[in-house]
Amino acid sequence: MREDIKIKLLQNLLEEITKKYDEFIAMQQDKIEETFEKAIKDPLTGLYNRSYFFEYSRKSFKKAKRKGENIVLIFLDLDNFKYVNDNYGHKRGDEVLKEVANILKNIFREYDVIVRYGGDEFIIFAEFSSKDFGNIDNLLKFFKERVEEKFKKYTLSVSYGIAVFPFDADNIKDLINIADKRMYEQKKQKKMRNYVNKLRRNSFL
Repeated sequence: MREDIKIKLLQNLLEEITKKYDEFIAMQQDKIEETFEKAIKDPLTGLYNRSYFFEYSRKSFKKAKRKGENIVLIFLDLDNFKYVNDNYGHKRGDEVLKEVANILKNIFREYDVIVRYGGDEFIIFAEFSSKDFGNIDNLLKFFKERVEEKFKKYTLSVSYGIAVFPFDADNIKDLINIADKRMYEQKKQKKMRNYVNKLRRNSFL
């Protein structure tokens, strides 16, 4: 066989091996990314899970302390979600949670960390400057309106509490507890308001 033909055959073989190698590396990379996504995301809603949240928050606190930044933690809970599960079944309940997760993803920023903390509880963990604090309240009111409008037939609503690093606490555990406590205060006030309105409707007041 002539030398130039041998060289051409070797070049073709080398190109084919390189192509197969690139395909193998791409497949491996896809598998690594898929495995990583499964490890950090809640399988039902696609939001971040608790494990990822605690790892992320640990790093964020270090960065925020070093740079003097503020971190906002919002603890969210759905009001009347039990009614959906009890009267329409857990399948419908799961669909509602997925739809609520999508509303959260559409309203908050792409780089905010939105977490399904458990059941119908969610956490939003985000860096905001002090001048942005007013926007957080507007975003939450908009989110609440969207949920109430979309799930009107279930009388679904939202209660939430906010805690800010470093003003309220300097560690994640206390920040969660404070936001959770404020969320329950809001829920309690709403229940009391609903009770008083019910009494009024029945002419007891």
